[in-house]
Amino acid sequence: MPRVLVVELGGPDPRAAALGRVLRDEGMEVVHAGPVDTDEQVLRIAEQEDPDAVGVLGGELRTTLKDVRVFRLGEPADPANGVFETPGEVAEWLSGGRSHTSGTPSDRVR
Repeated sequence: MPRVLVVELGGPDPRAAALGRVLRDEGMEVVHAGPVDTDEQVLRIAEQEDPDAVGVLGGELRTTLKDVRVFRLGEPADPANGVFETPGEVAEWLSGGRSHTSGTPSDRVR
């Protein structure tokens, strides 16, 4: 089960909760770090949480994380560079195949 860290770079992003739900529904462990201001904060949180992947919302990470897949939500989509338009596309990419909940809303409410 992949462990995914979700960060909101530069301020709150309402897509974070939706992304977390979709990934959780796909069986992934999701750690939502919330809003952070700097790449350095993302690096420190990633060191503490030891994720398999980091999802960046609201900005672009300008540094690399060793052995960690980094993705973000944005337009236009560019999966080869880890840019996706929807949480379902992210789940499919992380699971390496077709997502069974793509397009299906979560039955869980927060």
